[in-house]
Formats: sequence, C-alpha cells, structure tokens
Amino acid sequence: MIRRGALLALAGMVLVGCATAPRPAADTPTLSGRLLVKVSASATQPAQSHSGSFELSGDERRGQMRLLGPLGTQVALARWDERGASLQDGQGSREFPDVPTMTGEALGEAVPLGALIRWMQGQPWAGAPHQPLASATPGFVQLGWSVDLGRWADEALVEATRVDPPGVSVRAKLDRQP
Repeated sequence: MIRRGALLALAGMVLVGCATAPRPAADTPTLSGRLLVKVSASATQPAQSHSGSFELSGDERRGQMRLLGPLGTQVALARWDERGASLQDGQGSREFPDVPTMTGEALGEAVPLGALIRWMQGQPWAGAPHQPLASATPGFVQLGWSVDLGRWADEALVEATRVDPPGVSVRAKLDRQP
C-alpha cells in the first residue's frame, strides 16, 4: 500500500530532483498551506484520500515541496529540476526521470505539478492553452483539469479536478501572505 507521505508528496502536489539538487531561485514563489488529494478507486487500487500541510517553492522547472505532519515535522520531501525528480519519505529516497513519473508512481495517477503551482496562485499555467469554466464560477479548464477559483479571492482556496476518469482531485487552502 502506498504510504501517506508518498501520496502527499505527489500532490501535488504534488514532485522532484536528487537530494543535492540546487535550491529554487530566490525569485520563485513560496506557497504554504493545507493540501487534500483524493484518487478514485480503480481496478488496480482502492480509493485514497490524504491531507497535510505543505511548503512549496519553485516552478515547473526547478523546485521542492515539503510535506509536514500534524506537529510540523517533515513527512516527505520532493525535489525536481531538469535532470529529474526525487522523493524522500518513510520508504527512503527514490529517484524518477521526471515529475509526472514520480507522481504517477506515488499516487497511481500523474498530477501536473508545474501547472498546479500556477493554479495555486489563482492563474492558468502558461505552458498550455486554457478555457474559462462553462459555469459562471471563476476558473478555467486546462490540461484536462477543471480549476475552480470561486473561493480564491476570499479564502485562498483552489480546487482542481481531473475531467476524465479515473477521478483525481486536489484541494489547496493557501496561507495568506502578509
């Protein structure tokens, strides 16, 4: 069974490079808050739901995400750069050729981390076209995901749901920056 830390590390997000990978540039955004990732059951795995606090810095090219337990201790660390991705959690350290492979291995389904980082900032990712949601709700559809920003302005809440099965949803409640 996949461990909680590995699932959170995927979620989103979330993704990653080796332990000696350079840190993200100082001008890249730092995001923190709570993350909930749900993956629907499939023929090969049961439904999964995991949540926890996160600290994320970087972008789709280079970055890192720390997943934290209830007492603020690190549960998992994901890093990524142009050379690949790595995940350190209770199962040890694992390396992957790229973020989609890492997230797919950890969660059973790939999550577009580079896009998710921009979505958590209330914006579409520049790397792919997007369209507004069909409803009056603020948000957009991008990369096969419906991104609901209806509660972004008031609560810093982003909800992304994959349009096609199997169902994957990511909900991020961001800490407001002073």
